Amino acid sequence: MVKPGSLGKYKPSKPTTGMYWTLVLVLTAFGLGGGYLAGIQPAGQWRYFSWHPFLMTLGMVGFAGVATVTKKMGGYVNTKSHAVLAWGSVILSLCGLYCIYKNKENNGYSHLKTAHSRFGLAVFVSCVGLGLVGSIVLHPDFGIDKANQTIRFWHKWGARCVLTMAWITSVLGLMQLTNDSYVLLSFGIPLLVLFPFVLM
Repeated sequence: MVKPGSLGKYKPSKPTTGMYWTLVLVLTAFGLGGGYLAGIQPAGQWRYFSWHPFLMTLGMVGFAGVATVTKKMGGYVNTKSHAVLAWGSVILSLCGLYCIYKNKENNGYSHLKTAHSRFGLAVFVSCVGLGLVGSIVLHPDFGIDKANQTIRFWHKWGARCVLTMAWITSVLGLMQLTNDSYVLLSFGIPLLVLFPFVLM
């Protein structure tokens, strides 16, 4: 069984204040810009469907990414801010899921037919589960087992694995909308660059 500290004693360094705010700005800009770019594919215009990729990107990359780097800063206030941002990610993503559900219903399309849709639902359910563990068990004020290092370990690495899957799922979704290399690279390369700073 894997135990805390058994991942080669890997402990990422705490971001500097300058690096933190740079990541916050870049993640927020990508959440907005990348979500808009995905939303206007392939027609080049905004429509009801566009809210799905926009809200999902803003939630799972923007808010979730900022939540992750905020937690890396450490401390009581940052831990509570991390929780608020993470639940903000879940709420935005829920709105994005509602938009795609409604869009499919309005157009008579079937649900959960693609890898993107199935992975997306699994990611969302996992995020809710991680949020419940964080809020009920690990919350710094009222967590029922907030000092448990094993649960903290699995919460941290589970969240990073789930967010990695979320970012991959976002690229899979964009690939269903376009095969334009410029669009795909404009969306995918920033995620690759951000990955080691946010999810490692």
